[in-house]
Amino acid sequence: MPNKNSMGLGLKCSQKGQIKMFETVGVLVVFFLLLGVSAVFYFYAQESSLRKTARAGQQQLAFDTWQKALHFPELDCSFLLSQKETCIDILKAQAFSSLMQLNASAFQFYFTEFGDSRISVEQVYPQEIGKEWVLYDSGTGKGEQIASRSPILLYDALEDEYAFGVIEVLRYV
Repeated sequence: MPNKNSMGLGLKCSQKGQIKMFETVGVLVVFFLLLGVSAVFYFYAQESSLRKTARAGQQQLAFDTWQKALHFPELDCSFLLSQKETCIDILKAQAFSSLMQLNASAFQFYFTEFGDSRISVEQVYPQEIGKEWVLYDSGTGKGEQIASRSPILLYDALEDEYAFGVIEVLRYV
């Protein structure tokens, strides 16, 4: 008489063994499901952290470019042995702007310093139309930009007068 727990192959299967096997499979399914959900959450958190780190790096790069432009030795107002802080000589700015437009090797040299950015100086007081000089422009203008503006003193050596201006640095990221 065949046993009611046999499968016809001479093997005996117990209901307890089948239940244990289904429990094990169920636990494994739940374990891998939780593992998958945890991995998705972890990778999403890592991606968010990497974006924040990349953004902080881009802002630091923009700040460094702004610092270089603000303390640009080629344009400073120097009188014998003294220098004025955040002062730009207008004649030097005009000559530098022309040099950047006409001399490709000079542009390449400053590209290593400023990268993808645009640096301009604008006179704001006394206000005169057309008193803006683009000192450097990489010409890309693509992507997001981080802008930094700072007040500066502009010195006109021909008239021996000072004016107030703003230096603007747009860093393309």
